[in-house]
Amino acid sequence: MILNQEVKKWATDLHVFLHKAEMFLPSSNSAEEFVGKVFSSFEEKPQFMSNEEAEEMLHELWLAYKDGRLD
Repeated sequence: MILNQEVKKWATDLHVFLHKAEMFLPSSNSAEEFVGKVFSSFEEKPQFMSNEEAEEMLHELWLAYKDGRLD
């Protein structure tokens, strides 16, 4: 059960991180600008992710936004 609680915490942390990151999508002109704004505004990213993994996820979020896949 401990693993289950840890996985739930990771999922919650990731959800909150991505939800807060979405605020910067409309004001960003590129994926790099978006990632920079997100990284500079958060004290910390989800602890279980490396910076590279978080950056890759944010790039995917940017692409989904630009492709109109976020509603």
